Amino acid sequence: MKKIALCVITIFSLFSCSTSKSEIVTSEKTTSKSVTEKTSVSGNNSSGDDIILTMPIMVNHNFYFGTRDLVQEFNDADNGYKIVLKDYADELNIENISENTDWDHYNLDLALDIMKGEKLDIIPNIFTDPGKFHVLTEKGAFANLNQFINSDEILERSELFDEVLRACEINGELRYMPISFSINTLAGSSKYVGTKENWNFDEMKKLWKSMPKGSTINGHTTEDYVYYALLRGNISSFIDYNNAKCYFDSEEFINILDFLDSFDDYTGIKYEKNDNGEEFVSEFNIFGLKQYHQMFWRYPVDDITFVGYPSGDGCGSFFNIANDQVAVSATSTPEKQKGAWEFIRMLVSYDCQYNNGFSGTLGADSEFALPINKKAFEDMSENQYSHEDEKIIDEFTGQEISGGYLTKEEYQKLVDFIPTIKKINIDVESDIFEIINEEIFSLFSKEKSSKEVASNIQRRVNLLVNEKI
Repeated sequence: MKKIALCVITIFSLFSCSTSKSEIVTSEKTTSKSVTEKTSVSGNNSSGDDIILTMPIMVNHNFYFGTRDLVQEFNDADNGYKIVLKDYADELNIENISENTDWDHYNLDLALDIMKGEKLDIIPNIFTDPGKFHVLTEKGAFANLNQFINSDEILERSELFDEVLRACEINGELRYMPISFSINTLAGSSKYVGTKENWNFDEMKKLWKSMPKGSTINGHTTEDYVYYALLRGNISSFIDYNNAKCYFDSEEFINILDFLDSFDDYTGIKYEKNDNGEEFVSEFNIFGLKQYHQMFWRYPVDDITFVGYPSGDGCGSFFNIANDQVAVSATSTPEKQKGAWEFIRMLVSYDCQYNNGFSGTLGADSEFALPINKKAFEDMSENQYSHEDEKIIDEFTGQEISGGYLTKEEYQKLVDFIPTIKKINIDVESDIFEIINEEIFSLFSKEKSSKEVASNIQRRVNLLVNEKI
């Protein structure tokens, strides 16, 4: 298979759609100016006995831009399957969206068709509220992909990052495939946070008390920014979707609220970073090799520890798969599930993932994630650190500079860190986040105590989670 650009990223491009609502399949090799042929889905394809696989898309979503050539290649392969694309956002007037009402309808229509079954076969997470995909996962809407991996004669599980797959599993079942991943963690200078990777809240609090006066967390000292840095990215750890339970009234959560409330009042404070104080921890989100390397320009690689978000089990670093997920409908026929798996296997193959959309090379304009294919990750990394001693030309000054490439030491630090991560950062639905924000800011404004806030969040979010699951 030839290498095809695959760029599955998490940013929604909200521009007006030009395609009318229909099921569409590319009729000739797709280009940036591709023309799509509209066709109805009747269960049979005009080309003969090919089995039709329906996949929902949003034409202006980057999943579509990143995979449309692959869909065409899959359809041209004469493998007995044809993918038909159904656009769920073609009737939205993007320029006149009011209070997200149109997107609510879009998300609802997509979710209902997935739950009804027999309408969609290959299901990427193209929700504008990605947490809805996870709720559907918990409801059993998607097939267990482990059965396909275990019986596959082409793809070995060891070719993929098993740590990421295991973190995604629910009761031992892999109900969607992460096409890529990034890493969310907190990091700090080892002289302040020690050398132990990951910590619990008590360990963090003890080390914070020994920091010099005026020290900062992620560059700030106000309660709102400390909340964003320490807790917001860790919210999913207090929700057990499997058992429809929440733990916001736990002693751990209340202690974190009290800690947040001890920082400066967020009102009337400038929002610029404070570069004068000693930095305790900073957000350290890894989504590309070049970007990862650049984070060490501030700290030497041997003077930084990935401590993660403070958590009760001491495992507070996360794989973030955002909406880079693709599932197979649990209600599709076995023949269609097999065809859907063949397409997903194509997406995670070495040829599709190596240096395509996950570049990390110095000349790349942007990076969005790390590839789930392990060999692709290893070879991309080697392409970087094999040049670590070379100088490059600064595009602005024209001068030679060193340190432009990922180093072998940095690569090894990342490779050693990945197996310590046990969780994914589950996308919490926006209505849950709104409740948590509302209640926590009532703590900051001194309207409620930490126990009252924790109790309110527990009651309100628990009700929502039970409704959803």
